[in-house]
Amino acid sequence: MKNEWDDYAQGWDTDSSVQLYAKHAFEQLIKITNIDGLSILDFGCGTGSLTQLLSPNASHIVALDGSAEMIKQLDNKALGNVSTVTAFLTADNLDALHGPFDLIVASSVCSFLPDYPHTLGLLKSLLKPNGRFVQWDWLASKENPTTGFSLAQVQSAFKYAGFQGVELSTPFDMSSSKGTMQVLMASATNSEL
Repeated sequence: MKNEWDDYAQGWDTDSSVQLYAKHAFEQLIKITNIDGLSILDFGCGTGSLTQLLSPNASHIVALDGSAEMIKQLDNKALGNVSTVTAFLTADNLDALHGPFDLIVASSVCSFLPDYPHTLGLLKSLLKPNGRFVQWDWLASKENPTTGFSLAQVQSAFKYAGFQGVELSTPFDMSSSKGTMQVLMASATNSEL
């Protein structure tokens, strides 16, 4: 079945802003967690811009995306410790991802989800105890409240999913001909109080 993102796959890696976004996300991630030897799920991995940066340090990465063409581009990178899965995350396919994971990352994907709080619950179920989930998405602005998330939306969804230790920040901006947008970074753990 064709996915709307399939049409973007061929030129995705040549877009310098895609690579810069992944670089900034990776730099922020390694400030808050040591990724050495971790098992990682890259949720909504696209062509693997972030996966590629994670790969040298991770023990194993499962890269999940609903676009077969995006996954095909990632497979062409032949990263030895990366397993790719073309699917949308559902309660029925959790076992196929071979979790649990130490870390789950989601770079610029959560704002496209039809049910963000529910999906966060599924992702939390794939984390080891004290495992960490980190996402990056656009921070919704007063000028464009339909793009990205507000801090309150993310806080509410993390609470609904049962995450602990939620940390929110806006660690970097991205500029384009359409203006500058802040990136929201959210991090939380799968721990019991």
